[in-house]
Amino acid sequence: MTADAPQRSIPFGTILLLAIAGAFYAAMLGSISFSTGVGDASFGQAIASLFCTAGLWIVLAVLLIAAGMMGEMPRWVVFVAVFLLPLAGIATFTAIDMCSRHIKWAIVFPIVLPPLVAGYAVWTRFPACRAAIPAEPMSAAVWALVLVLSGTALLAASVI
Repeated sequence: MTADAPQRSIPFGTILLLAIAGAFYAAMLGSISFSTGVGDASFGQAIASLFCTAGLWIVLAVLLIAAGMMGEMPRWVVFVAVFLLPLAGIATFTAIDMCSRHIKWAIVFPIVLPPLVAGYAVWTRFPACRAAIPAEPMSAAVWALVLVLSGTALLAASVI
């Protein structure tokens, strides 16, 4: 290896955060119920869903922060993500509640939003991904999609 060649290390922290996010994601999806149930069982299901979803969005926030610090993302994304990441988390909670009220199509939001954010963090962290897709169009597309999906979930919950 020459002195000018950049040293590439495996981003173990990012991989670990992705694994933790994947575990929370699977647990969150497993805790979604399509019936309101009765009594303690329903309450226990709701608490499990709350903790799994909150844990997932906390890990996604840490993953996005780490990816932004170690990778490269446009500056404006930092400001947009501060607003849209919590909005997407709230929309996920809302969509899970909609599922418990027999609105089955609302499952789309908890299925799509977390991988969208995780995928953006991976794209930010890995130079090969950034080389394949330019930063501005990728960032604009992902965060616009997060805004549209989150807004749709919240609007649908308020109407239905």
